[in-house]
Amino acid sequence: MKSLKMLVLFFSVASMALAQETIKMQVKESKVHCTGVGPMECLQVKTGKEKEWTYFYENIEGFDFEPGYRYKLKVEKSKREGNLPADASAYTYKLKKVVSKKKVKSTTVKNSYILNKKMVLSKINGKKVDNASVYFTLNDDKMSGKSGCNRFSASYKLNGDKLEVTPGMGTLMACDEESMRLEAEFLKMLESKNFDIETAGSVVKFKKANSKEVVMEFNIPTENDIWSFIDGKKWKLIMLENVGQDYGKSFIQFDAKNKKVNGNSGCNNFFGTYSTTEKTITFKGLGSTRMACLDQETSEIESKILKYLSDATVNFDVADQTLNFYNNDRLIMMFGLYTE
Repeated sequence: MKSLKMLVLFFSVASMALAQETIKMQVKESKVHCTGVGPMECLQVKTGKEKEWTYFYENIEGFDFEPGYRYKLKVEKSKREGNLPADASAYTYKLKKVVSKKKVKSTTVKNSYILNKKMVLSKINGKKVDNASVYFTLNDDKMSGKSGCNRFSASYKLNGDKLEVTPGMGTLMACDEESMRLEAEFLKMLESKNFDIETAGSVVKFKKANSKEVVMEFNIPTENDIWSFIDGKKWKLIMLENVGQDYGKSFIQFDAKNKKVNGNSGCNNFFGTYSTTEKTITFKGLGSTRMACLDQETSEIESKILKYLSDATVNFDVADQTLNFYNNDRLIMMFGLYTE
């Protein structure tokens, strides 16, 4: 019996060792825009003896990242147990030790403030563009965004007023004729490769290299621009926890002037207040009516919605015609403009 207990103990310890390990990780001094389940910001890391920086889509529990510093860490990597959601990682990460933290010299150049900013096409070849379907972000890794119908990425170099673009890859979806025509024109323009950049406030002009001819113009949306678009509209829930379906009456609506929010969670109306920063919404004092949901699935959906909105803070962004909520960089809810 004693031998059997020792054998069980041995296998238990061995199993725990296989499910958990300590890894060495370097963390770069800046985050980058990336796409997991939805748009997010990722750390850039090297693990072990890796030579190239890679995107890190998870959180490191206990690690407080500060931009401008390069880190060496010891991290405890543990395998999750049980049935995992489709969008969940198979591992969790927990800080064990900060081995070093070093300030990195700034390499900022003229126009570097446009880095990590969403730029929305407003004019191309002198023609106004109204539908905000073409946009991209420049980070210290690549240019990435949407070209009208499809997502695209490209390499670039920004040196003062000079921007060099090397066209890359894109998805191959088909859209309506107008969107496809705009996409073709935009991608054709990127093939020019070299541009002179002129900035004035939130407006960014792309000129032909060594020329005064403006071929494209972009706007960097301000917080006021974003909220003037969100304000007063009904946003219908179209995705919850990575499941897209018809969620019936569920919607959310914001009163930006009075900082009030209301909506419907499936069975009941809800209401409350909120505050914002550039990237977050904090919901406060949420209340709701108390009608019973006769359908069990609708009741479960309502519970999830109210859980995410009750005295909680979510990250958010607006992409095309959707309003997206994130929890720890994981897309939890997506809303589309309400049409009746």
